[in-house]
Amino acid sequence: YVDAKRNRETARPGFSLIHGAAPTVIYANQLKLDRFLGEKFRDGAATVQSAGKKTKVLLTGASGYLGRFLCLRLMEELSKTGGELICIVRAKDDESARRRLEESFGTADSTLTSKYKSLANEYLHVMAGDIAESKLGLSEESWGYLAAEVDAVFHVGALVNHVLPYKDMFEANVVGTAELISLALNTKIKRFTFMSSIAVAAPSDKDPALDEYSDIRQSLAYQNIDNSYANGYSLSKWAGEILLREAHELYGLPVTVFRSSMILAHREYRGQINVPDMFSRLLYSIINARSAPLSFYKKSSDAPRPHYDGLPVDFTSTAIINLSNENSNKYITYNLVNPHDDGISLDTIVDWLQTFGFDIKRTEQYNEWIGGFESSLKQFPDSLKVHSFLPLIDSIQEPQNAVSGSVIPSDRFREAMKRQGGEVEDSFIPRITKSLIWKYILDFKELGLFVDDIPVKQE
Repeated sequence: YVDAKRNRETARPGFSLIHGAAPTVIYANQLKLDRFLGEKFRDGAATVQSAGKKTKVLLTGASGYLGRFLCLRLMEELSKTGGELICIVRAKDDESARRRLEESFGTADSTLTSKYKSLANEYLHVMAGDIAESKLGLSEESWGYLAAEVDAVFHVGALVNHVLPYKDMFEANVVGTAELISLALNTKIKRFTFMSSIAVAAPSDKDPALDEYSDIRQSLAYQNIDNSYANGYSLSKWAGEILLREAHELYGLPVTVFRSSMILAHREYRGQINVPDMFSRLLYSIINARSAPLSFYKKSSDAPRPHYDGLPVDFTSTAIINLSNENSNKYITYNLVNPHDDGISLDTIVDWLQTFGFDIKRTEQYNEWIGGFESSLKQFPDSLKVHSFLPLIDSIQEPQNAVSGSVIPSDRFREAMKRQGGEVEDSFIPRITKSLIWKYILDFKELGLFVDDIPVKQE
């Protein structure tokens, strides 16, 4: 394995080749496709023909939280036309890859697993591969098959880690995206859907929040490498967007980019929460530690009423597929945020937990609370501590700034939702509800994630 990695360095660009040995600042103009794919590819890519109607779709990241529901929705869509969904899943062989994908759905909800199996038997083809490997770790035969047969690519797979630096995420998230761009431009042009992150658009000390219309190569021409929360992951998604911008500009690759905010629990299927994400960890930890601050937000006379930005996974997966279907030849970006100025915040969620019957102590002084909270998490049994907020505790050392609605512009996304047949301010972009938080409680119980058998009741 080590020898293969060392020998591969000459064929695939490494971090240092693109950005230098130890940069503190990286630039958009360093991220050029020919530096990843070579000039020979550049000269030949423009001769390919555009794909027509989608009959075969490639999905990466299918075994992940969002990916499994995109897998399900895509199979439903393809079943109407007799199409096929091809999923690349990291495993030692195709059989293991298919088994890993099936196991990602769990066993908590028989309706979900039955629906998956029924569709998968007819419309699913799973290949063992790895987005961090050359040609996705596939054989020449399999790579050629995908190049010739696939009509659309949904690139959702990524190394998701909010601690690792950009350098350590470069191979999977940046070189992997370049590899999929080469596939999308091989033999025939394939529509490309890319899952980015709202962290790319988030405001910083030097830049305002990024809208959905500007060219990221100009609006975020450079980025600092630092130790801020999720800096490495955010930069890797920024780099992916830059490569896709060039692919569209040079070769006409149709690209739809989704910068997603927090993806919350499925509103219907039991046990379907993303246990390792920030929101699940915090909610789970508050319940088991029986502790919360009086407010998670900074107080001032002119502070807006706070709001928590998140969308259910069932809504997110459906929106991604529907909006991708609208784009046949453009480069379009959507900021998938919860834009409602509704005052539903982390404080509201703790209020709801208390009405459910949880005995949660609210501490007025935030500094006093965070110290006690961290100590409580350290006392969790090891089997449950791994799911707690402890690894992310540095991110909440200070109260948050209150934000009304979302600080991220989402005009295009909101207008698109209106076209889909809903009213933004009322129902189509869902709000966080008390029933959704109750669903989290049921899912925590289903998955055995309570320290004690805590009696709960819904108001």
